[in-house]
Amino acid sequence: MIVVVSLTLLIFGINYLKGINIFVQQRTFFAVYDDVDGLSVANPVILNGFKIGQVKTVGFHPKGDGSLMVEFSIDQKDLNVPVDSKAKIFSSDLFGSKAIKIIMGDSTLMANPKDTLESEIEMGLAESVRLELMPLKNKTDELIAGVDDIVENLKTVFDDDATQGLPKVFESLQRTMETLEKTTLRLDETIADNSDRIDGIFADVHSITTNLKSNNEKLNNIISNFDTVSDSLAKLELSTTLKKADVALGEFADIMTKINEGEGTMAQLINNDSLHTSLLNTNQELQYLINDLYMNPWRYVHVSIFGKKPKEKFSRRELEQLRELIDEQLDEPSSEE
Repeated sequence: MIVVVSLTLLIFGINYLKGINIFVQQRTFFAVYDDVDGLSVANPVILNGFKIGQVKTVGFHPKGDGSLMVEFSIDQKDLNVPVDSKAKIFSSDLFGSKAIKIIMGDSTLMANPKDTLESEIEMGLAESVRLELMPLKNKTDELIAGVDDIVENLKTVFDDDATQGLPKVFESLQRTMETLEKTTLRLDETIADNSDRIDGIFADVHSITTNLKSNNEKLNNIISNFDTVSDSLAKLELSTTLKKADVALGEFADIMTKINEGEGTMAQLINNDSLHTSLLNTNQELQYLINDLYMNPWRYVHVSIFGKKPKEKFSRRELEQLRELIDEQLDEPSSEE
C-alpha cells in the first residue's frame, strides 16, 4: 500500500510539475506544422492571454513527409472551439519561449476532441528585426558601393598624370577669385558714388507707382471704354455690309458682261474700232493741214510782219514767228472749250 501510494503521488507530482492536472477533464487537439520553431512539450496553450492548456507531444507526422504533428490539450471544459480556429505558434516572451495561441474562428460548428486545427507560425523577434533591418542593410550596401566609386574617382584624380595640371587649375581659380573681388569692390564704389542717383531712381519709381495707384479709377474707366468700343465693333452688322458689297460686285459683273457683249455706248467704244479709225484719219488730215499751214501761212492768216507785204518765201526767223503765232491761234479755241 505504501508503494502504491508512493507511486501515485510520484506520478501526480510529475504531471503536476508538467502542468497536467489529472483531476481536470481535458480535450486533446492536433495541429500540423512545417516548422515548430523550438516548440516543446509542456509549453502553454493560451487564449486571449490566459492559459487554457499545454503541449502534450511533438513529433513527426505518421505520413513521413517531414512535417511535425503537435498534440495539445485544453482543460477548459466549457470552452467551445470552432472548427475554423487556428493554433498559432508565437514567442511568449523576450527570451524566445514558444507557446500556442488559439485564434477563435467564426464557424458555428464546434471542433471535437482529437480534431486537427489549422496551423500558423508567427514571425519570431529575430526574423522581424531581420526584415526591419533588411532595407537599412540594402541602403548601407549601396552607400558603401558609392563610397568605393568616390574613392576610385579620387584615386584617378590624384594620379601622377592627372595631378600635373592641378597647379594651373588652382592658379586659375585664384585669379578668378581675385577678379571677382575686384569686381565686387568696383561695384561697391559705383553704388556709393551713384547713391544719389539710385535714390532718385527709386523715388521716381515710387512716384510712378503712386500715380498709377491714384489714377487707378481712370485706368479702369479707360479699360471699360476699350471694352465698350470692342463690344460696339462686335455688334456692327458686318453681314449686312458684306451682302451690300456682294450685290455691288454682282452689278459690276453685269456691267462688264454687257460691255463684253457690245451693249451700250461704252461697249461700242471699247469693242468697235471705227471710232479709232476715224480718229486716226482725222489726226492725219489735221497733220496735213498743220504742215500746209506751216508751208503756206498766207493762205490762212493775213498778217503783215514788220509792216511788209507777204512774201512767197520767208526767212527762218520769220517762219519761227509764224509758227508761234499759229500755235497761239490753235491754243485759243482749245482753251475756250
